[in-house]
Amino acid sequence: MELKKVWMSSETRKKSRYGYRTVGKILGIVFFMTALLLIGTFLSLSLGLPQQSSSMILVLLASTLGIVLTARLGRRGMQDATIFFLTENDGLWIMDARSIPNYGDGFLGFAVGAMETQAFLRLQGKKPYLPQGADEILKVWGIKENNSHYVIRCQSRHPNKRVTRHTYFLVKGLQDEEMLLKEFERRKTWENTLEPAENRNMWYILLSGVGLAVCVIMCVMSHPAVARMPGTIYFPCMGASLIAFCFLFYFIIRQRRGE
Repeated sequence: MELKKVWMSSETRKKSRYGYRTVGKILGIVFFMTALLLIGTFLSLSLGLPQQSSSMILVLLASTLGIVLTARLGRRGMQDATIFFLTENDGLWIMDARSIPNYGDGFLGFAVGAMETQAFLRLQGKKPYLPQGADEILKVWGIKENNSHYVIRCQSRHPNKRVTRHTYFLVKGLQDEEMLLKEFERRKTWENTLEPAENRNMWYILLSGVGLAVCVIMCVMSHPAVARMPGTIYFPCMGASLIAFCFLFYFIIRQRRGE
């Protein structure tokens, strides 16, 4: 099938280093988190700080930084591994090269898969072609713009001919990005002209936040150091706090994705 237009990142268009960068940065994040924990533990011992509280703070700090760095790496990987194709018959296709490899679990399998993804991206950079694993975008239900990317909710046809609803991400920075967005706009259905469904995510976020705050307060009040409430409810409240946090995080993601 002849291609009319291809959208890929400038890194992929030149000579992809997806595998080297992904594996190297993951190792760097692991090394950074390990070094942070070791240095923090050494300092807390040297200064005579309480071990239980300082260890908890170190773990939370290292985990937070690790999540932030991993999210940035994932966004960059998504930008480089996602390619959009426009064919001569005005068919719009999308291919996420990260779905190609299948080397099982473990870091070694992931590293081998990342290198295979890099090899595929280098072939696309030299001479683009429509791969068999690409999904065809049939209808677009909505486009939501965020700071770093667009969220595209649409109906797509997979290579096995199965038609499903799917959410794709278009990271900002592609060459001729406006042209691609116009292609998405062209595929909006007539249903989008109707009054949009009520967005209840904000209510769920508010309720989850209130529930989390109540559970945290009850945890603090029932802690043995405070003892303003029965200590038997401390661990149940801690579990309820975790559940409330998961709900809050889930609805925040739904809101950002426009779902």
